[in-house]
Amino acid sequence: MPPFLRRAAVLGALFLLSACASVDLPASPKAAFSRSASGVLSQGVTYWSETRENPLRQVYHVVQLDLADPKVELFVSPPNDGAGQYHARTTSEFVTASGALLAVNASYFVPFKAGSPGGDDFVPHAGQHVDPVGKVIVGGREVAPPDDPEVDPRVNAILCIHPSFVEIRSGATCRWDVVDAVAAGPVLLVDGAEQSFQNAGPKYARDRHPRTAFGVSADGRTGWLVVVDGRQSVLSEGATLTELTAFFRDLGAADAINLDGGGSTTLAVDDGFGRPRVLNSPIHTGVPGRERPVANQIGVRVLGAP
Repeated sequence: MPPFLRRAAVLGALFLLSACASVDLPASPKAAFSRSASGVLSQGVTYWSETRENPLRQVYHVVQLDLADPKVELFVSPPNDGAGQYHARTTSEFVTASGALLAVNASYFVPFKAGSPGGDDFVPHAGQHVDPVGKVIVGGREVAPPDDPEVDPRVNAILCIHPSFVEIRSGATCRWDVVDAVAAGPVLLVDGAEQSFQNAGPKYARDRHPRTAFGVSADGRTGWLVVVDGRQSVLSEGATLTELTAFFRDLGAADAINLDGGGSTTLAVDDGFGRPRVLNSPIHTGVPGRERPVANQIGVRVLGAP
């Protein structure tokens, strides 16, 4: 079977398994943790979902990356106009436009207005100019500058993508050979130690929200993109930052960083036929399944894969 047909079959099976796992409530305390069958999306890229009762229901979507595989490439979406500016688009739209295998949302951004439930009075709409909050580097060039910490105190670290490794650093400075980078936060883990979320605000840290985050192993050979569904009581309540940090510890991460979350939280993947499929359940304007246009994304491509 050609790789793209295999990917489509895997995605179909995982989509059904994930959906079933997300609606069947556990019969007993022993069923407080369940994992869907893992599926290889491409060389070095594996996806699965986990359902936890912690004590409320939480659905985690995990993409595990073999960062030691030279064909697996992590990258940050570039500005999408000739003037070097970002225009808002959904993560699904980015997957289609870029030819990425998959992508998640990345930076916080401005301007932003959440909008009324189910309404169209949100900001930004697709195509509107947006600015990422914090530094963004694409192709070795700074396309968004670092901001004063008072702009958004959650942004206290940067994910640096180098030719042969990925690292998470406090502040906004990467090594000289950085290729792509995106600032976000708060940082969750440093060398396996949970960090303080005080600057992010106690409410943001302790409330359960949809979350997007990235973690890396101590040897730098394994990375994890994690998306947590939330604000959907039957499906998933979301995670606190402490719960998200504990999840990365369970995965084996030594370092981890929180990215933009809430209604921006999206994991989209190419279905094998050049069409995007959203694997989680976004909740923009309170509508389950509705995607939010965002500033930028972290994408994954596998070199040589169809």
